[in-house]
Amino acid sequence: MKMTIRILLLIFLFSFNSLFSQTNDQILQKGSDTKLLQPITVTIGGNFVVTGSFTAFASQRLDHFITQLFNESMERSLGNISQFEVLKKMNDEFAKYPLRDIILKRMNGQKIMIDLFKYRLSGDFSQNPYLMNDDVIIFPGYDEKTNFVDITGAVNKPLKFQFVEGDKLSDAILFAGGINQAYNGVTSAEISRLHEKGNREELITVNIQDDFPLNRGDRIRILFDENSRKDYKVLVIGEVNSPGYIHITRDNTTIKEVIQKAKGFTSGAWLERSELLRGTNESQILKMNSLRESYEKDKNFNMLFTEKLVNEVNLEQLKLFRMADTFPEDSMVVIIDNALRVLQSKSIIDFTKINSDTASDGSYRVGDGDIIVVPRKEELVYVFGQVNNPGFIRYENGKKYNHYLMKAGGMGERAEDEVKIIKGDSYAWITADEHSIVDAGDFIYVPKNVPVSFDYYLRAIGSISSVVTAIATVILILLQSNK
Repeated sequence: MKMTIRILLLIFLFSFNSLFSQTNDQILQKGSDTKLLQPITVTIGGNFVVTGSFTAFASQRLDHFITQLFNESMERSLGNISQFEVLKKMNDEFAKYPLRDIILKRMNGQKIMIDLFKYRLSGDFSQNPYLMNDDVIIFPGYDEKTNFVDITGAVNKPLKFQFVEGDKLSDAILFAGGINQAYNGVTSAEISRLHEKGNREELITVNIQDDFPLNRGDRIRILFDENSRKDYKVLVIGEVNSPGYIHITRDNTTIKEVIQKAKGFTSGAWLERSELLRGTNESQILKMNSLRESYEKDKNFNMLFTEKLVNEVNLEQLKLFRMADTFPEDSMVVIIDNALRVLQSKSIIDFTKINSDTASDGSYRVGDGDIIVVPRKEELVYVFGQVNNPGFIRYENGKKYNHYLMKAGGMGERAEDEVKIIKGDSYAWITADEHSIVDAGDFIYVPKNVPVSFDYYLRAIGSISSVVTAIATVILILLQSNK
């Protein structure tokens, strides 16, 4: 009986002690939490967007505190600006405060050097301590034109960053996102170091493992062998059985192979109007970018779009005529031909012969970024000019041009007899006769017989009379001089 009482007493004492300990811990925890929520004062000085003393909390780390201040300051300063370019420029200026070589001074005299750039990349919390009451954060002066290190080459993110005394090659590689794993056997770096006046260069080749110490202004290139295993591809759109991006090799895939990968042409493909686009000039690049964007937004997009390239064409014309020796009468023809050269700039390939074993068109090698456009064949003929109802007429095989003129409501009163057929594939102008063949996609143009006023004839007669009078005068002077 006594033994049972003792056991029960021990259990009671143990339970009471545990309960007391938990209660005590909760009290301490609550006291600690309350302390963390108490406001503290932190001062910011130096090269930051705002300076002075601010309220913070002991639960905040340094990066959280300055990010909060930065965002609040930017919101106040930029909140009323609506122009995107101005907003972006001011935002860039705001964000130029240094993230490295920051000094954190404690009230007890302790001085801690902070590198927030390294913290954000590595997660090293020693570079992002909790704040304490009366902390002073001092941002250093920073001249990005002289106080820098630049790193390029086989890294994931080439960049120029703020230099801090003690920086090593490993720091630069860390800031650049590490070595790009697409390159094999990367072991060395080349450091370009200018002398004080900038007129002499010292090239230093070092092993990456040696972790070479850096100087202010060093320019680093992580050396690598060229890796040609890249995402080479061609975009095929329009009338093929499997349109989209086709993967190719580097400069070794033919257009015939690309069409085969796209499962060949559909029955509606208009091969005579198909083309291969290549970014050989700025206007062509704009056109290709527009095609890519349209395709990626909607795989079934309409390939008819407007080209706004007038300025590009005019610039080319000015360059072309600056030192030309052509007559004014020839200039218009040259302007038209040059405008087409700038706007089209396409490879001359006959898509009807791509699958031929005898023609060379199918062996044309495509390049990365090329676009192949295969439009749908339009069974239409366009009639315009001096007809009563211009527009598209359904193509009928074997019909002559008169058939389409009748479909367009017949010729107008001022129509000239000399009707023109403009071929849809070459845009060549042909004077229509009974033997002329009209194909799908052709244009039929009826010119206008422009009426001439009586004043026109008077001016013409006057001009001719002036020329005749001048000739007669010259002849008379010659005859008089020979007497």
